[in-house]
Amino acid sequence: MLGKAPTLGVASTSSLTVAKNLRCDSLESLVLYRRAFNCGLLTQLFGERGVRSRVLLQKRKIASTRIVSMAEALDVCVKAATGVPDKLGDCPFSQRVLLTLEEKQVPYNTKLIDTSNKPDWFLQISPEGKVPVLKIDDKWVPDSDVITQILEEKYPEPPLATPPEKATVGSKIFSTFIPFLKSKDPNDGTEQALLNELRALDEHLKDNGPFINGEKISAVDISLAPKLYHLKVALGHFKKWSVPEELTYVRDYMETLFSRESFLRTSPPDEQYIIASWFPKVNP
Repeated sequence: MLGKAPTLGVASTSSLTVAKNLRCDSLESLVLYRRAFNCGLLTQLFGERGVRSRVLLQKRKIASTRIVSMAEALDVCVKAATGVPDKLGDCPFSQRVLLTLEEKQVPYNTKLIDTSNKPDWFLQISPEGKVPVLKIDDKWVPDSDVITQILEEKYPEPPLATPPEKATVGSKIFSTFIPFLKSKDPNDGTEQALLNELRALDEHLKDNGPFINGEKISAVDISLAPKLYHLKVALGHFKKWSVPEELTYVRDYMETLFSRESFLRTSPPDEQYIIASWFPKVNP
């Protein structure tokens, strides 16, 4: 509990200016402020109630983080690499769930599923044989949409929910990428359809970036990132195609997403796994 400020004289103008320019968004920073300037200066800046509220807020956040870090690891079934069942596979929906777990720092155990030879135990928990499937509260939950919503509710920190008005940004990119990838006719309009969607994303990022919802990553980015990675790898391999250079915001966005630690931890260890997965679809 913060007591009354000791009488240490009025803070100097320079000290007050420095303190105002420092961020006061963490418990650690508040402690540093108290050591550097004294409690009286903090009270001048924020008021006694303001200081207390900041401390309490950060204590709650720290407690929430500790609860997550102490939580029992969740089991999650994801696709194994095609032909290499002991390696993480290419499923963008599986990676979406893993990315969410990583960004929220929720401990988890991956169970790799060979989708060409699904084990009986897996078919018992997922009768349709689809991945991903997450075990939470002693129940196996399928579908990445449902799983990520549950994770957002159960582990609210850090918040990843995207505002409804931005939740569908880029949602048609994957569905336009696939026809273009499979197309054998350069004049069938599939490339143009994909370019239209990428240009729309570029315009949005220009006005709202660096992420779709602004400065921080959110659920819509986590859903789109694995799909954009498939686009990059598959189109680069099968069509020698890449996102046009003039779409600078999309290119920067992709680079930012693909370089995040959470993405590196959850992406296939070899691009060949993505290529192998798309090969029978491109060359039926």
